[in-house]
Amino acid sequence: MAKKNLFKFNVKNLKYSFATLGTYETPVPLAYANSLALEADYDETILYGDGQKLAILADDKGKTGTLSVTNIEDEYEIACGRAMLVQGGIGDIQQLESKEHALYYETEGILDGKRITIKNWLFGCITGKAGENYEQTTDNPTVNNFDYPLTVLGTLLQDSAGTADYVDENGNTIKCFRITSYPEDSGYDTFGDAVPVAKLPSA
Repeated sequence: MAKKNLFKFNVKNLKYSFATLGTYETPVPLAYANSLALEADYDETILYGDGQKLAILADDKGKTGTLSVTNIEDEYEIACGRAMLVQGGIGDIQQLESKEHALYYETEGILDGKRITIKNWLFGCITGKAGENYEQTTDNPTVNNFDYPLTVLGTLLQDSAGTADYVDENGNTIKCFRITSYPEDSGYDTFGDAVPVAKLPSA
């Protein structure tokens, strides 16, 4: 397979979706994106025997990072359980649980000289309370962004029918953390309209 002449940049068009009784709701636009940082939460443990390295045990727990947005949206905060309507406005309340959901975002790219939009869904996402930092305006207005700590736990990969967890030839289930769709992929045009099922392709 030839390597891609691809460059990625920008982040835009954030959406989120929570699941009710195992079914994802229609995605809802989130705030305007400022940045998205994702790091692999991955470790390796070396296994020894007779003074020799015998194997390496991989421990892939997903991704961690930061989602930076231009504004804290009340609807998203309420859905995440850290805000609620109170008399006189919106109350920033004690968060008692972490609610997993799916997050959608787009990046732009240059592929073989053509500008494209690349679409992505992240699964098993948890965001914490956003950090806030306000600075006094001096000669020019100071724009403040809001940073959510982000954890991506993933979802179990399904078989090609989407009716059961996929199990490999060694008896392992496998998690899927992200699905990315390029313009040439099937279903690209509607990829952001609903949360896809992470499953194997049909035979």
